[in-house]
Amino acid sequence: MSLLAAAVALWGLGVVAGEAPAQTTPEAKAAILSINGALLQADGPQALAGLRALSPDNLSETDRAWRTCVADRLGTPRVADLPASASFADRALAAYQSYWLAASLDPSRREEIEQQLIQQLSALLGPDAPTEAGEVEEAVIARIESEGGHALGGRTGRLLELMLWNSQTEKTHEVALPEGPHRVTVFYLDDFASRGWSSFMTCERSSTGGWAKTEGLYAIVPAYSSLEDENFEINYLAHETQHFADYETFPDLKSWELEYRAKLTELAMARETGGNIVGRFLRNRSGDPEEAHSYANGKVIAALMARLGLADGFDPAALDPAALAQAAEAELRADTARRKAVGTVPQ
Repeated sequence: MSLLAAAVALWGLGVVAGEAPAQTTPEAKAAILSINGALLQADGPQALAGLRALSPDNLSETDRAWRTCVADRLGTPRVADLPASASFADRALAAYQSYWLAASLDPSRREEIEQQLIQQLSALLGPDAPTEAGEVEEAVIARIESEGGHALGGRTGRLLELMLWNSQTEKTHEVALPEGPHRVTVFYLDDFASRGWSSFMTCERSSTGGWAKTEGLYAIVPAYSSLEDENFEINYLAHETQHFADYETFPDLKSWELEYRAKLTELAMARETGGNIVGRFLRNRSGDPEEAHSYANGKVIAALMARLGLADGFDPAALDPAALAQAAEAELRADTARRKAVGTVPQ
Protein backbone atom coordinates (compact mmCIF):
# COMPACT_ATOMS: atom_id res chain seq x y z
CA MET A 1 0.00 0.00 0.00
CA SER A 2 1.35 3.46 -0.90
CA LEU A 3 1.90 6.11 1.74
CA LEU A 4 -1.02 8.13 0.40
CA ALA A 5 -3.32 5.10 0.34
CA ALA A 6 -2.26 4.24 3.87
CA ALA A 7 -3.06 7.77 4.96
CA VAL A 8 -6.49 7.64 3.35
CA ALA A 9 -7.19 4.28 4.99
CA LEU A 10 -6.03 5.54 8.36
CA TRP A 11 -8.18 8.65 8.44
CA GLY A 12 -11.10 7.15 6.58
CA LEU A 13 -11.74 4.94 9.62
CA GLY A 14 -12.46 8.02 11.71
CA VAL A 15 -11.86 8.44 15.42
CA VAL A 16 -14.68 8.76 17.92
CA ALA A 17 -13.74 11.04 20.81
CA GLY A 18 -15.49 12.28 23.91
CA GLU A 19 -16.09 15.85 24.91
CA ALA A 20 -13.01 18.00 24.35
CA PRO A 21 -11.10 19.09 27.46
CA ALA A 22 -10.82 22.82 28.12
CA GLN A 23 -7.09 22.73 27.39
CA THR A 24 -4.76 20.44 25.49
CA THR A 25 -2.59 18.33 27.79
CA PRO A 26 1.12 19.22 28.05
CA GLU A 27 2.13 15.94 26.39
CA ALA A 28 -0.25 16.56 23.49
CA LYS A 29 1.06 20.12 23.11
CA ALA A 30 4.57 18.72 22.74
CA ALA A 31 3.32 16.23 20.16
CA ILE A 32 1.61 19.00 18.20
CA LEU A 33 4.82 21.02 18.14
CA SER A 34 6.68 17.98 16.82
CA ILE A 35 4.08 17.32 14.13
CA ASN A 36 4.06 20.96 13.12
CA GLY A 37 7.86 20.89 12.93
CA ALA A 38 7.71 17.88 10.60
CA LEU A 39 5.21 19.72 8.38
CA LEU A 40 7.55 22.73 8.23
CA GLN A 41 10.29 20.37 7.09
CA ALA A 42 7.93 19.07 4.36
CA ASP A 43 8.17 15.65 6.01
CA GLY A 44 4.70 14.18 5.50
CA PRO A 45 5.55 10.64 6.67
CA GLN A 46 6.85 11.90 10.01
CA ALA A 47 3.83 14.17 10.43
CA LEU A 48 1.47 11.27 9.71
CA ALA A 49 3.25 9.08 12.25
CA GLY A 50 2.80 11.80 14.86
CA LEU A 51 -0.88 12.21 14.01
CA ARG A 52 -1.48 8.48 14.43
CA ALA A 53 -0.21 8.69 17.99
CA LEU A 54 -2.07 11.90 18.87
CA SER A 55 -5.36 11.06 20.59
CA PRO A 56 -8.15 13.64 20.20
CA ASP A 57 -9.15 12.84 23.80
CA ASN A 58 -6.19 14.98 24.93
CA LEU A 59 -6.93 17.96 22.68
CA SER A 60 -8.93 21.14 23.11
CA GLU A 61 -11.64 21.90 20.57
CA THR A 62 -9.27 24.17 18.63
CA ASP A 63 -6.48 21.59 18.50
CA ARG A 64 -8.93 18.85 17.53
CA ALA A 65 -9.99 20.96 14.57
CA TRP A 66 -6.33 21.45 13.61
CA ARG A 67 -5.64 17.71 13.87
CA THR A 68 -8.61 16.95 11.64
CA CYS A 69 -7.53 19.57 9.10
CA VAL A 70 -3.97 18.26 8.85
CA ALA A 71 -5.13 14.64 8.68
CA ASP A 72 -7.59 15.47 5.90
CA ARG A 73 -5.02 17.53 4.03
CA LEU A 74 -2.35 14.83 4.14
CA GLY A 75 -4.77 11.95 3.65
CA THR A 76 -6.82 13.18 0.72
CA PRO A 77 -5.47 13.43 -2.85
CA ARG A 78 -5.87 17.04 -3.92
CA VAL A 79 -7.65 17.22 -7.25
CA ALA A 80 -8.37 20.72 -8.48
CA ASP A 81 -12.04 21.11 -9.43
CA LEU A 82 -12.05 24.66 -10.75
CA PRO A 83 -14.83 26.28 -12.79
CA ALA A 84 -14.13 27.36 -16.33
CA SER A 85 -14.18 30.96 -15.12
CA ALA A 86 -11.32 30.40 -12.65
CA SER A 87 -8.52 32.95 -12.94
CA PHE A 88 -4.97 32.12 -13.93
CA ALA A 89 -3.89 32.79 -10.33
CA ASP A 90 -6.43 30.26 -9.00
CA ARG A 91 -5.24 27.61 -11.45
CA ALA A 92 -1.59 28.24 -10.66
CA LEU A 93 -2.30 28.03 -6.92
CA ALA A 94 -4.13 24.71 -7.34
CA ALA A 95 -1.07 23.32 -9.15
CA TYR A 96 1.24 24.50 -6.37
CA GLN A 97 -0.97 23.06 -3.63
CA SER A 98 -1.01 19.66 -5.32
CA TYR A 99 2.78 19.84 -5.60
CA TRP A 100 3.24 20.84 -1.94
CA LEU A 101 1.23 17.82 -0.79
CA ALA A 102 2.80 15.31 -3.16
CA ALA A 103 6.36 16.50 -2.46
CA SER A 104 5.77 16.33 1.30
CA LEU A 105 4.15 12.89 1.24
CA ASP A 106 6.87 11.35 -0.94
CA PRO A 107 10.17 13.16 -0.20
CA SER A 108 12.20 10.63 -2.19
CA ARG A 109 10.48 11.84 -5.40
CA ARG A 110 10.59 15.54 -4.55
CA GLU A 111 12.74 16.58 -7.52
CA GLU A 112 10.60 14.60 -9.95
CA ILE A 113 7.40 16.09 -8.51
CA GLU A 114 8.91 19.55 -8.78
CA GLN A 115 9.62 19.01 -12.46
CA GLN A 116 6.02 17.91 -12.96
CA LEU A 117 4.88 21.21 -11.42
CA ILE A 118 7.09 23.19 -13.82
CA GLN A 119 5.66 21.28 -16.78
CA GLN A 120 2.12 21.87 -15.55
CA LEU A 121 2.71 25.60 -15.09
CA SER A 122 4.32 25.87 -18.52
CA ALA A 123 1.27 24.23 -20.09
CA LEU A 124 -0.99 26.58 -18.10
CA LEU A 125 0.89 29.59 -19.50
CA GLY A 126 0.19 28.54 -23.08
CA PRO A 127 1.88 27.13 -26.18
CA ASP A 128 4.67 29.74 -26.39
CA ALA A 129 5.58 29.52 -22.70
CA PRO A 130 9.13 28.83 -21.48
CA THR A 131 9.99 25.41 -20.08
CA GLU A 132 13.03 26.17 -17.89
CA ALA A 133 12.14 26.35 -14.19
CA GLY A 134 13.32 29.87 -13.44
CA GLU A 135 11.76 31.32 -16.57
CA VAL A 136 8.47 29.52 -15.94
CA GLU A 137 8.26 30.92 -12.42
CA GLU A 138 9.01 34.46 -13.66
CA ALA A 139 6.31 34.12 -16.31
CA VAL A 140 3.77 32.87 -13.74
CA ILE A 141 4.45 35.82 -11.41
CA ALA A 142 4.31 38.29 -14.31
CA ARG A 143 1.00 36.86 -15.52
CA ILE A 144 -0.58 37.10 -12.06
CA GLU A 145 0.61 40.69 -11.63
CA SER A 146 -0.60 41.63 -15.12
CA GLU A 147 -4.08 40.54 -14.02
CA GLY A 148 -4.02 42.85 -10.99
CA GLY A 149 -2.73 40.57 -8.22
CA HIS A 150 0.49 40.44 -6.21
CA ALA A 151 2.65 37.33 -6.00
CA LEU A 152 5.89 35.96 -4.58
CA GLY A 153 7.66 32.85 -5.87
CA GLY A 154 11.11 31.47 -5.21
CA ARG A 155 11.92 28.72 -2.74
CA THR A 156 11.25 28.57 0.99
CA GLY A 157 13.17 25.76 2.64
CA ARG A 158 12.58 22.53 0.76
CA LEU A 159 9.73 23.58 -1.55
CA LEU A 160 8.94 26.07 -4.28
CA GLU A 161 6.81 28.90 -2.97
CA LEU A 162 3.73 30.79 -4.09
CA MET A 163 2.14 33.59 -2.10
CA LEU A 164 -0.81 35.56 -3.47
CA TRP A 165 -2.32 38.75 -2.05
CA ASN A 166 -4.53 41.63 -3.21
CA SER A 167 -3.89 44.54 -0.81
CA GLN A 168 -0.57 46.37 -0.28
CA THR A 169 0.28 49.61 1.60
CA GLU A 170 3.61 51.05 2.79
CA LYS A 171 5.07 52.91 5.77
CA THR A 172 8.56 54.06 6.84
CA HIS A 173 10.02 52.87 10.19
CA GLU A 174 13.12 53.75 12.21
CA VAL A 175 14.33 50.51 13.85
CA ALA A 176 16.88 50.58 16.70
CA LEU A 177 18.98 47.48 15.98
CA PRO A 178 21.63 46.34 18.51
CA GLU A 179 24.42 47.70 16.31
CA GLY A 180 22.69 50.96 15.41
CA PRO A 181 19.43 52.39 14.02
CA HIS A 182 18.26 51.64 10.50
CA ARG A 183 15.52 53.29 8.46
CA VAL A 184 13.33 50.98 6.36
CA THR A 185 10.20 51.00 4.25
CA VAL A 186 7.68 48.32 5.18
CA PHE A 187 5.09 47.07 2.69
CA TYR A 188 2.04 45.73 4.56
CA LEU A 189 0.39 42.87 2.65
CA ASP A 190 -3.19 41.74 3.22
CA ASP A 191 -6.18 39.95 1.64
CA PHE A 192 -4.29 36.73 0.89
CA ALA A 193 -5.34 33.90 -1.37
CA SER A 194 -2.19 32.01 -0.31
CA ARG A 195 0.25 32.63 2.52
CA GLY A 196 2.60 30.00 1.16
CA TRP A 197 3.28 26.32 1.63
CA SER A 198 4.12 26.49 5.35
CA SER A 199 0.70 27.97 6.09
CA PHE A 200 -1.03 25.51 3.75
CA MET A 201 0.67 22.39 5.13
CA THR A 202 0.15 23.35 8.79
CA CYS A 203 -3.49 24.40 8.27
CA GLU A 204 -2.54 28.01 9.00
CA ARG A 205 -0.92 27.18 12.35
CA SER A 206 2.41 28.49 11.09
CA SER A 207 3.34 30.80 8.27
CA THR A 208 6.03 33.11 7.04
CA GLY A 209 5.65 36.49 8.72
CA GLY A 210 7.36 38.41 5.95
CA TRP A 211 10.62 38.87 4.09
CA ALA A 212 13.19 41.48 3.09
CA LYS A 213 14.20 42.76 -0.33
CA THR A 214 16.53 45.55 -1.34
CA GLU A 215 13.63 48.02 -1.68
CA GLY A 216 12.23 47.30 1.78
CA LEU A 217 10.46 44.84 4.05
CA TYR A 218 7.27 42.94 3.33
CA ALA A 219 4.95 42.12 6.27
CA ILE A 220 2.14 39.55 6.08
CA VAL A 221 -0.54 41.29 8.15
CA PRO A 222 -2.75 38.24 8.93
CA ALA A 223 0.26 36.41 10.39
CA TYR A 224 0.16 38.72 13.42
CA SER A 225 -2.44 39.23 16.13
CA SER A 226 -1.07 42.75 16.64
CA LEU A 227 1.24 45.07 14.74
CA GLU A 228 2.31 46.78 17.99
CA ASP A 229 3.40 43.96 20.33
CA GLU A 230 6.87 42.48 20.82
CA ASN A 231 6.12 39.57 18.52
CA PHE A 232 5.78 41.97 15.58
CA GLU A 233 8.26 44.63 16.68
CA ILE A 234 11.06 42.15 17.42
CA ASN A 235 10.38 38.84 15.74
CA TYR A 236 9.40 40.46 12.45
CA LEU A 237 10.43 44.11 12.18
CA ALA A 238 13.83 43.87 13.88
CA HIS A 239 14.57 40.47 12.31
CA GLU A 240 13.86 41.65 8.78
CA THR A 241 15.55 45.02 9.30
CA GLN A 242 18.71 43.17 10.29
CA HIS A 243 18.56 41.44 6.90
CA PHE A 244 18.18 44.83 5.25
CA ALA A 245 21.20 46.21 7.14
CA ASP A 246 23.28 43.14 6.33
CA TYR A 247 22.51 43.42 2.63
CA GLU A 248 24.50 46.66 2.74
CA THR A 249 27.30 45.65 5.12
CA PHE A 250 27.80 42.02 4.09
CA PRO A 251 26.30 41.65 0.59
CA ASP A 252 27.64 38.12 0.03
CA LEU A 253 26.13 36.35 3.03
CA LYS A 254 24.46 33.00 2.45
CA SER A 255 20.81 32.62 3.41
CA TRP A 256 21.56 30.75 6.64
CA GLU A 257 24.10 33.41 7.66
CA LEU A 258 21.54 36.15 7.18
CA GLU A 259 19.10 34.15 9.29
CA TYR A 260 21.73 33.48 11.96
CA ARG A 261 22.38 37.18 12.48
CA ALA A 262 18.69 38.13 12.35
CA LYS A 263 17.77 35.48 14.91
CA LEU A 264 20.51 36.76 17.24
CA THR A 265 19.03 40.24 16.81
CA GLU A 266 15.61 38.96 17.86
CA LEU A 267 17.03 37.50 21.05
CA ALA A 268 19.21 40.52 21.76
CA MET A 269 16.16 42.81 21.66
CA ALA A 270 13.52 40.54 23.22
CA ARG A 271 12.29 41.36 26.71
CA GLU A 272 9.17 39.20 26.99
CA THR A 273 9.43 36.57 24.26
CA GLY A 274 13.08 35.41 24.48
CA GLY A 275 12.32 32.04 26.06
CA ASN A 276 9.58 31.34 23.54
CA ILE A 277 11.93 32.23 20.67
CA VAL A 278 14.60 29.85 21.98
CA GLY A 279 11.99 27.12 22.37
CA ARG A 280 10.91 27.63 18.77
CA PHE A 281 14.52 27.38 17.60
CA LEU A 282 15.04 24.19 19.61
CA ARG A 283 12.06 22.52 17.95
CA ASN A 284 13.13 23.34 14.41
CA ARG A 285 16.84 22.57 13.86
CA SER A 286 18.59 21.02 10.90
CA GLY A 287 22.14 20.09 9.94
CA ASP A 288 21.51 21.03 6.30
CA PRO A 289 22.73 24.55 5.33
CA GLU A 290 20.16 24.55 2.52
CA GLU A 291 17.50 24.66 5.25
CA ALA A 292 18.42 28.27 6.05
CA HIS A 293 16.07 28.89 9.00
CA SER A 294 16.46 25.47 10.61
CA TYR A 295 20.23 25.41 10.16
CA ALA A 296 20.57 28.92 11.60
CA ASN A 297 18.41 27.87 14.56
CA GLY A 298 20.90 25.13 15.38
CA LYS A 299 23.83 27.53 15.07
CA VAL A 300 22.16 30.07 17.36
CA ILE A 301 21.37 27.43 19.99
CA ALA A 302 24.97 26.14 19.92
CA ALA A 303 26.37 29.67 20.33
CA LEU A 304 24.04 30.50 23.21
CA MET A 305 24.74 27.21 24.98
CA ALA A 306 28.46 27.97 24.83
CA ARG A 307 28.07 31.54 26.09
CA LEU A 308 25.59 30.70 28.85
CA GLY A 309 27.11 27.37 29.87
CA LEU A 310 23.94 25.42 29.10
CA ALA A 311 23.74 21.63 28.80
CA ASP A 312 21.66 19.61 26.36
CA GLY A 313 18.02 19.44 27.41
CA PHE A 314 17.97 22.87 29.06
CA ASP A 315 14.59 24.50 29.68
CA PRO A 316 14.20 27.67 27.58
CA ALA A 317 11.47 28.94 29.91
CA ALA A 318 14.00 28.98 32.76
CA LEU A 319 16.47 31.28 30.99
CA ASP A 320 17.09 34.69 32.51
CA PRO A 321 15.78 37.21 29.91
CA ALA A 322 18.52 39.78 30.55
CA ALA A 323 21.32 37.20 30.41
CA LEU A 324 19.86 35.73 27.23
CA ALA A 325 19.66 39.13 25.56
CA GLN A 326 23.22 40.00 26.59
CA ALA A 327 24.58 36.70 25.27
CA ALA A 328 22.77 37.10 21.95
CA GLU A 329 24.01 40.66 21.46
CA ALA A 330 27.56 39.65 22.38
CA GLU A 331 27.45 36.84 19.80
CA LEU A 332 26.03 39.18 17.13
CA ARG A 333 28.78 41.75 17.75
CA ALA A 334 31.44 39.02 17.77
CA ASP A 335 30.11 37.69 14.46
CA THR A 336 30.29 41.21 12.98
CA ALA A 337 33.87 41.66 14.23
CA ARG A 338 34.98 38.32 12.78
CA ARG A 339 33.50 39.12 9.39
CA LYS A 340 35.05 42.58 9.25
CA ALA A 341 38.41 41.25 10.41
CA VAL A 342 38.84 38.39 7.97
CA GLY A 343 36.39 39.29 5.21
CA THR A 344 35.19 35.68 5.00
CA VAL A 345 32.36 33.61 6.35
CA PRO A 346 33.03 31.94 9.75
CA GLN A 347 32.46 28.19 9.61
